[in-house]
Amino acid sequence: MRLACEKTTALGAIIGLGALSMPFLLMKENRVALGEPYLYHSLPQGPHVLLPLTLLVLSLAAAFLPQRSAVRAGKIVLGQLYLAVMLTALSLAGAVLVAPEAFGRVSPSSGFWLAILAAYILIQGSLKNAQVRYSLRVLIGVLPLIFAGGLFLAGLLDSLAVVMEFANRQARFMSELTTHLYISLTAVGLATLVGVPLGVLAWKRRHLEKPVFGGVNGLQTIPSLALFGLMIAPLAYLSRQFPVLRELGVRGIGNAPALIAITLYALLPITRNAYTGLAAIETGVIDSGRGMGMTRTELMRYVEVPIALPIILSGVRVSTVQAIGNTAVAALIGAGGLGAFVFQGLGQGAPDLIVMGVLPIIALSVFMDRGFAVLIAVLTPPGQKDVHSD
Repeated sequence: MRLACEKTTALGAIIGLGALSMPFLLMKENRVALGEPYLYHSLPQGPHVLLPLTLLVLSLAAAFLPQRSAVRAGKIVLGQLYLAVMLTALSLAGAVLVAPEAFGRVSPSSGFWLAILAAYILIQGSLKNAQVRYSLRVLIGVLPLIFAGGLFLAGLLDSLAVVMEFANRQARFMSELTTHLYISLTAVGLATLVGVPLGVLAWKRRHLEKPVFGGVNGLQTIPSLALFGLMIAPLAYLSRQFPVLRELGVRGIGNAPALIAITLYALLPITRNAYTGLAAIETGVIDSGRGMGMTRTELMRYVEVPIALPIILSGVRVSTVQAIGNTAVAALIGAGGLGAFVFQGLGQGAPDLIVMGVLPIIALSVFMDRGFAVLIAVLTPPGQKDVHSD
């Protein structure tokens, strides 16, 4: 009899087993030192290697069992436990290696990051086909963050290099985080104000469809760094010619070129989804509204907008995630944001400084993506739930 294998779980377990054979953390004397690697089994403190090994073997065995609800729940628990063990091992080993009177820091290495990937595959792979309420899915997703936050608040992560970098730059970090959010969210707001009317215009005036989408598609082909650079000369000229613009903060470098460039990049998903949302409305629905005596404004308010809104918000969702990523590049033209830490780390050869900038960008992207997913689910009419569900 041939055994059926649930490939996602098997892949996660195999990656997790591979992570145990790779350097788990690096002990560094300073921020730019290469560091001394430690494999999981050679850590001075933490759960014994048999514990994560057992969890992974059980997960691998569960991949060959009939995928009933109890088995899926068990795989989710195993994935959560494996992730908790990895985080605990990192914190305990770091605390021992970097004693209060010692000088040094520890950084997660390839084995730790592979373990995080393995845990993600084990948990999300089991959730994918499970009949679980959305609220419970969210809880399962945030449990590792809650656990990591507890370790951080307890001071057990103070030995990590990225935490040390944060402690040394906490005030600037909060300032750059605020700047990052301001630039990205303002750009998406401006793109929404422009992109939705463009999509509506392309839908109502079909002869304008090609020019509109040709323009917004063309903007996407320009590399982000090149577009930021193209903004410098004209804005610097306008700033010199019109002092009022300079007083408003419009210069060749800084927030102004960043906002314009990121807004232009955010136009395509919003414009395309506004057009698609309206074009997807069946003609019979419009005719029914007209037959009931609705005016053009009432049709737009009570029929077209409610039906198209989830699709439009999906475009805003994509643009928001893109804008958060693109804003990191804006640091190169003096706009600030979390990208400043990334490029500073690259210039100084300090990987942990890069990680301090990258991790919040990833967290912001995931948070915004999930937040829009919840909003779209709430605003989607019952008959469209299957179309817009994640």
